[in-house]
Amino acid sequence: MSARTKVLLAAASFLAVATPALAQDNAPWDMRERNAYVLDMQNKMWSTGRLSPQGWAMMVRRAKAVPRGTTFFMNNGRLYMASGMFDRAGNFMGGL
Repeated sequence: MSARTKVLLAAASFLAVATPALAQDNAPWDMRERNAYVLDMQNKMWSTGRLSPQGWAMMVRRAKAVPRGTTFFMNNGRLYMASGMFDRAGNFMGGL
């Protein structure tokens, strides 16, 4: 096996291993107006897309605003929310 072939195989192997890690998106949700984000009863997260004016009016009628500074997190398959975990600069205040 030539040196060129070895380098090509090494590069292909690295790319195959690194691609899934690079594909992960750690950016916050792209929350858009008039979209609903749902955690359903099977613990699956999904988005409805843009709601009709009638659907939006029905949803807003029973909704409550989330306070600023609220943190959402998953633990053992359940969605939790907590407040007061970060300061105004966005630094975690849990002592880490």
